[in-house]
Amino acid sequence: MRHRTIRWKFIKIFSNLSFSIMLLLTICFMSVLGTIIEQNKTIDYYQLKYPMHNSNLLSIDWKIITNYKLDEVYTSWIFLSLLFFFGLSLITCTFSTQLPSLKNARRWKMKQHIKNPDIVHDQSNYNNITQSLPLYALNKAGYYTFYQQFSIYGYKGLSGRVGPIFVHMSIILLLIGSLASLFGSFYIQEMVPVGEDFSMHNITNAGIFSKIPNNITGQVQNFKIDYYDNQSIKQFYSSLYLKKQNTDKIITQTIEVNKPLHFEGLTIYQTDWKINGLRLKISDNSIQIPIQELNTNSTKTWFTSVVYSNDQRISLLISSNNDNINCYNEKGILLQSLQIGKEYTINHIPIEIVSVLTSTGLQIKADPGINIIYGSFGALMLSTLTSYISFSQIWIVKHNRYLYMQGKTNRAQINFEKDISRIRQYLIES
Repeated sequence: MRHRTIRWKFIKIFSNLSFSIMLLLTICFMSVLGTIIEQNKTIDYYQLKYPMHNSNLLSIDWKIITNYKLDEVYTSWIFLSLLFFFGLSLITCTFSTQLPSLKNARRWKMKQHIKNPDIVHDQSNYNNITQSLPLYALNKAGYYTFYQQFSIYGYKGLSGRVGPIFVHMSIILLLIGSLASLFGSFYIQEMVPVGEDFSMHNITNAGIFSKIPNNITGQVQNFKIDYYDNQSIKQFYSSLYLKKQNTDKIITQTIEVNKPLHFEGLTIYQTDWKINGLRLKISDNSIQIPIQELNTNSTKTWFTSVVYSNDQRISLLISSNNDNINCYNEKGILLQSLQIGKEYTINHIPIEIVSVLTSTGLQIKADPGINIIYGSFGALMLSTLTSYISFSQIWIVKHNRYLYMQGKTNRAQINFEKDISRIRQYLIES
């Protein structure tokens, strides 16, 4: 008996609406905090952005962030506990309140007598009325009807009672998907030179139950950039080749920003790019030289220099549109605008730029909960709309040559009154 009392107290607390709202508001507050404060960054990042004695809105410095683990809000035991108790509250409310309410709504609720009826029709209008007329009137208004002797019961909008149950189920499914993403997903950032192979090594974030595939390798076969007329970058593309070892599963696809590649549960996004160096041919010698990016406010620019015979030096400047590479002498005077693959003579020395060595930035992601999250959001939207369907009930009782009608609804009162008016009008006309 004592255990049963404790169980019912537990159910009463967790199925309480105020308790659920309090949990939800706390989760929202922590989510906002995790959105404002960047998550999972290095200590140097927080020291730079949140210095001591700063004047930001919340007066938060890097010591507060690190001491209270505000950089790991979504993986903290407090946040995970809140999600667990919120899900438990939804489950308790669904089985202790929502499902019994649905079961009760489906029961026949016959009345032999109606006290304080909403509408009373005069007996002179219904001296010869048959039981089929009210039944037909209710059916015509869209009500499911049941009758017993001189008592009629009708209802419609039962899906409005089912809607809240599916809202709860959708939110629970959303929580499950979020936890699956948190514990089972991983992110890999790679900067891969064109023509080079890559595998799943440079892991930036991984859940404790995530599984990094070690049997998938890839290669960046090509990289190109499209430009607008004003020479600003329009889009950049990477041609990728992926293979799953010990199988015949192979895919070749060109990806771009907002158009990723999907393969064996992996999603590969195009994120960034950079220039690594130049491959030159000077006289009959082929050399490969590194290149350095310059800090400019407008476009990306890279710089390098080459020393050749007699300690002479030329400098090469590449803009983001690398079709033309400007060549300067030691005094900064422009000598020639060079194109890739063409041979030029500079200071009596033949020089050819064979190729520009580029790397493409890839983000490799696996998220087992993403489909669950998308599905739960779709179900949540549909079930929320269904919840707004009003549940209406009407009773009609014939007693002592009078016809009594009574009804109630949980929302859409005006539409319900129109239903009553149509039913009454049909009975009068009949």
